Amino acid sequence: MSRLDRYVIGQVVRPMAAIVVIALLALLAERTLRVLDIVLGWRGSLLVLFEMLSYLVPHYMGIALPASFFIAILLVFSRMSRDGELDGMFAAGFGLHRILLPLFAIAAVVLVLNGLIVSHLQPFSRYAYRAALFALSNVSFLTLLRERTFLTLGETTYRVETLAPERDRFTGLLLFSRLPGGETLTITARRGRILPAEGQRPILLDLEDGVQQFVPSPRAGASDAPPATVRFRSFRTDVRGGEPKPFRPRGADERELTLPELWSALAHPPKGIDPSEIAAEFHGRLARIASTLLLPLVALPLAIARRRAKRSYGIIVGIALLVGYNQLLQFGESLADDGKISPWLGLWVPFFMFCLLGLLLVFWKTTRVPRVRGTSRFDLLVERIEQSLAQRFGRGAEP
Repeated sequence: MSRLDRYVIGQVVRPMAAIVVIALLALLAERTLRVLDIVLGWRGSLLVLFEMLSYLVPHYMGIALPASFFIAILLVFSRMSRDGELDGMFAAGFGLHRILLPLFAIAAVVLVLNGLIVSHLQPFSRYAYRAALFALSNVSFLTLLRERTFLTLGETTYRVETLAPERDRFTGLLLFSRLPGGETLTITARRGRILPAEGQRPILLDLEDGVQQFVPSPRAGASDAPPATVRFRSFRTDVRGGEPKPFRPRGADERELTLPELWSALAHPPKGIDPSEIAAEFHGRLARIASTLLLPLVALPLAIARRRAKRSYGIIVGIALLVGYNQLLQFGESLADDGKISPWLGLWVPFFMFCLLGLLLVFWKTTRVPRVRGTSRFDLLVERIEQSLAQRFGRGAEP
């Protein structure tokens, strides 16, 4: 590795690390408010809040890592262009293609890291976040349960006559639950104990000497159906009065599958997931991972400012192109997810268009003679707009 390569890598990596941290904090700030509302609503602790936010880090890291690399190239080479460092490199015989080599080395490392995040960390962390929500709703039952006080969580109301100091045994239970189909379920028990959640298993109620009554919904032809009443000596149920059901296994959503699992699911989609959803998710992840190698092709030419220019628009144009490209990928993936277009058309056509744009920008910067005289027409247009706005607002400010 030459001195030039080490210098370029050092100049890009340092601001990239800072931008990653800032981007993560900015992206997590908005989600923190929603997670905080959920945690406090279920009487959770701050440790639960930080745990749930940690599950969101891989999701936002997949966005922040390539974006910070792109912005770091724009900022670093825009400064090097203004300070004349690029002129010195060009005068020493290092062309634009040579300067791209260390950037491609960084892009390869970012591609590997982003590939691991998108392929494995994001699916597992997304499932862990949803499982934490499920566990949080069960923990809230233990936190809020009080003696001789009605407690309502969702569609279920509880009341216990006495509660042991260890909060693991109770007497005089009344449980009333409204089921999704309009039916109602009422359970009373003389005594019982609370079995804490273990792994993916929810909290269970081990009841003794009670009655369970099921009242059907008033449907047409079934309005006169009598309620079903069952007496029991021993009965085990979840906190909602139904059969104990653990949290579902991972893979019910295509976004919870890793890339190898998506590849296997292309031929044999899991039950409940459409083949178009599997194909869109698989191609969408691959397109975003591969796009990392295209970032230097677009960012470097845009960062090089014109000679003697009063202002440079490369950073603004570059960020606008990156945001537009990401939105185009999202739009193409949504259409492919609905089965309206092929993933090759919705995702890989924008990818190759972005690649072609980068190659054209590099070709334009390496073959076009820089313009050193005068001001461009675009600069003149911007200056006229600024002067007219200044005159208008200046007159309005006068007494």
